[in-house]
Amino acid sequence: MKEGAGRVAGIIRKGRLQDVRPLYMWLGVFCLIIGIILLSINLYGLTQHIRKPGLGVSDHEQLRFIPDEVWSYQESMTAIDQLGRIDDRNQLAETANNVVNQSLVHVDWKRVDPQEYRQLVPIWENYFLWAIGQFSGLPQFERYHYADYRRNIRRGIGICGDASTILSSVMDRYDVPNRIISFRGHVIVEYQDESGDHYLMDPDFGVSLDTSLKGLLRDPESFKHRYLSAGYSEGEIDYLFEAYAKGYSIFEDTYHFMTLRYWFEEVSYLAKWLMPILMIVLSGIYLLWPRRPIDNGRIRSNE
Repeated sequence: MKEGAGRVAGIIRKGRLQDVRPLYMWLGVFCLIIGIILLSINLYGLTQHIRKPGLGVSDHEQLRFIPDEVWSYQESMTAIDQLGRIDDRNQLAETANNVVNQSLVHVDWKRVDPQEYRQLVPIWENYFLWAIGQFSGLPQFERYHYADYRRNIRRGIGICGDASTILSSVMDRYDVPNRIISFRGHVIVEYQDESGDHYLMDPDFGVSLDTSLKGLLRDPESFKHRYLSAGYSEGEIDYLFEAYAKGYSIFEDTYHFMTLRYWFEEVSYLAKWLMPILMIVLSGIYLLWPRRPIDNGRIRSNE
C-alpha cells in the first residue's frame, strides 16, 4: 500500500500528469461544441412559433371546439392586461372566462399528431422537455400540458385542464380568490366575489354556471340549459353531467394542480439558457488560460 502511494507521489513530482492533459483538452473542446450547438438551437427557437400554422383555420376536421375567431397570442395577452381596468370581480371573471375560451382551440388531445400540434415540445422550444418527451416514454411529456398560462396561450391548444389553469392563473394575477375543481372527466374553476359568494366558470366551453360547487352538486341537470343556450348540443355536453355526478378534487391554484411539473418547467426554461452559456464560458476559460510549459518532467517558469 505504501509503495503504491509513493509511486503515485513520484509520478506527480515528475510531472507525468501531462499525459492526461490532452484528455482534458478534448473534453473542453467537446463541451464548447455542445454549448455552441445548444445555444444555436435556443437562438433558432426565438425565430419559431410554438403555435401550429393555420391553427383553427385550415384544420377543422381535426379539432373539437373552435372559437368563432381564434385569437393570436398578442390579442389574448392584450385582453388579459386590460382586465386590470375592471373593478367588479364578477365582471372580471366573466370577461376572463370569455378571453380564455377565445384563446384556446380544443383538440382531441390523444388523436392529433403530437409533433404537428406541438404537444411534443419541439427541441428548439425547450430541449429538456423535448428529450424527456422523446425518450422517456412518459405520456405527460409526450403530449405536454404547460403550467405557465402564457405558454399555453402562445401554443393555442388545450383541453379543460389547460383552460382552467389559465383562468385560475389570470384570476390569481388580479387577486381574485379561486380554486380549480377537477371532476372525473372535466375541470372547471370556482371563484369568490366581493360579497363572499362563489360561482363556477367553465372556460373550456366559455360558460358561466352562475352557481357554486354546492349548487351544482345539488342538482346538476338544472344547469344544463347554460350549455345549451351557449350553442352546444346535448350530445356534446352529456358527458359533462355524468362527470358532475361523480367525485371531484379541489386544488387551490395552478401550482397545486400541476404539482412538481410546475417548478420543473420553470427551471428547465431557465436552464436551457444557463447550461450552454456556462459550458461555453468555462470551456473557453480552460482552453485559453495560459499554462507553464513542462520540460523533462519538470515545470519551468515562463521567465
